[in-house]
Amino acid sequence: MKVLKQILAVFDWFAFWTVALLMGAMGVIAFAAVFFRFVLHDPLPWSEESARYMMVWVTFLGAGYAMGKGRHIGVTMFVDKLPEGARRRITQAAQALIIVFLAAVAVQGVKLIIGLWGQTSPAMDFPMWIPYMAIPIGSVYMMLHLLALALGSSDQALSTADLELEDALAGKGVGQE
Repeated sequence: MKVLKQILAVFDWFAFWTVALLMGAMGVIAFAAVFFRFVLHDPLPWSEESARYMMVWVTFLGAGYAMGKGRHIGVTMFVDKLPEGARRRITQAAQALIIVFLAAVAVQGVKLIIGLWGQTSPAMDFPMWIPYMAIPIGSVYMMLHLLALALGSSDQALSTADLELEDALAGKGVGQE
């Protein structure tokens, strides 16, 4: 479990900074695209395509990061009314189903990459396997976080609770245990 947490800490650091850089780059590219199109009347043919591929990476890395922070949406209205034992079993079953789903997504993502290995993007002549690599990487990243939550035996793993608000109400600072 300790090794898994260390691996996830590295993934989290990488995902956070990659998402931040890609979001910044998308903003700069969007601004440049508008400027070139409407001020210079010379549109950038690659801007929309590059922003789309960056958004794919932001989505999958961001989803993994959100999984680790307990920020994915979940409807727990009925499960929260159950006794603790039943709630724990339902949470474990949900975690197992999500892990199976993410494994299937990762496998299909790898198959997709293999199938379009030689294909390039139309505007940038960019290898298409690079944007699609986000699918298996993001899925495995989410699976690892979910596995860590499942091994930690937390019945709050799929909760929608605002963890920072709960910490503040309990008198804890952000990041304090």
